Amino acid sequence: MYIQQNDYNVNMYGSPKKPNFWKRIKQKALDVIPTRTFEDSTKKLDKWKKVDEFVSHPANNRLIMGATAILTQPTIDYCNHKVDKETREVSMCRTIAKIIAGTLVGIAVRGSCYKMVEKMTNVHGKSRISKSLLPSKYKADLIKFETFLQNHRRALSNASAILAMSVTNFLVDAPLTVFLTNYFNERRLENKHKIKERNDINA
Repeated sequence: MYIQQNDYNVNMYGSPKKPNFWKRIKQKALDVIPTRTFEDSTKKLDKWKKVDEFVSHPANNRLIMGATAILTQPTIDYCNHKVDKETREVSMCRTIAKIIAGTLVGIAVRGSCYKMVEKMTNVHGKSRISKSLLPSKYKADLIKFETFLQNHRRALSNASAILAMSVTNFLVDAPLTVFLTNYFNERRLENKHKIKERNDINA
């Protein structure tokens, strides 16, 4: 007796897997979004490239952080009504001093570190020092692609700046913050005294 064998054994293949519920929802949402192609001119691309280079530069990045902090943090301290007015004003002065000191020292340290790394990653340099921070394994890629080289320099300069700032925070930042805090507090008290004298005269 001949029995025909089925080539498709269910035990061998198993039941087909159902797609994940959330994946189906995401796919449905993506299908709803219309497909568009964005074409940017060379001028626009160059403009965005310059913006990216400026923002990602370690010193400029620290400047942007400092500018953002000076516009927001002192206001937050001054609007803290859980403490009295005198405490708010002193806290605001200390915050401004801390931001200014940190920003100035940060820009100086990061800028110096970037300059140092830039000189030690010169692909066209002839001395040993000028190529000392170029990894031999990826040297060809760094020479060929400028973006890779820039990213390499930024990463190294940020790392070296962090090491340097672990020292400058104690030697420069802290004394400068104390000096600026005292200076701003003196100016604040002088202004309050002048306003009081003026009000007394006008009264």
